[in-house]
Amino acid sequence: MIPSLAPCFTGIFVHYKDALALPGEHSSVISGRDLLDQSISENLLARFAEVHVGGDRRAIVSMWTQWHFGALIIPTTAAMLLLGRGLQVELDRISLAVDEKGKTAAIVLPNAEPSEILDSDGCFSSLFQSHVEPLIRNFAGLFRVSPRLLWNNAADIFEWALDQAEAIGITRSDALQEGRSLLSNRLDRNGQANPMYGLVRYLPQDNDTVRQRKLCCLRYLLPGVACCGSICPSPPD
Repeated sequence: MIPSLAPCFTGIFVHYKDALALPGEHSSVISGRDLLDQSISENLLARFAEVHVGGDRRAIVSMWTQWHFGALIIPTTAAMLLLGRGLQVELDRISLAVDEKGKTAAIVLPNAEPSEILDSDGCFSSLFQSHVEPLIRNFAGLFRVSPRLLWNNAADIFEWALDQAEAIGITRSDALQEGRSLLSNRLDRNGQANPMYGLVRYLPQDNDTVRQRKLCCLRYLLPGVACCGSICPSPPD
């Protein structure tokens, strides 16, 4: 655990205390920019596919990004909302600790000193504009998978992290408001279509309200991997 970020790893977030690391903590590390290199990203996905022999290619890519976004988005969001600290998670600045299965084991930050968020204007930009967006664009092109599916993976994890932080007790309500707007507004701050809009929904079901993705993550196409339950919009028979 990075000492300066320790206070944000409370409650449910304690499970993500090792998802962030500093240089020198892991032996198997690649540059963040390497995820945009075709041969390197194909190698990672090939290693991950060995865990799910016979699995649908699209589902393998989808599941890999869920692991990656979990390690990236959840602790970054916790640091922003619980500590008011921004992390330097741009693809150009971070490295990845990769496990033997090709999955992201940790996001390796360039240094141990997160910056203080002075205002809420674009405090999630380094996360989504400089990491998630170029990664999704590259993976969608390389592996012929729907970018909307990958954005749904990111939106689902982000919305969950916002909810958990709010339940614990946030210090930055303005950052929470910005995070919510990234999920609820049709257009982004530049007037362009917001790729995360409407991808997490709350629907009435049997006198209750069910949280649900817009698109299925396809995990049921991986042998031995169970459906994710009520959050799935189209559970298999």
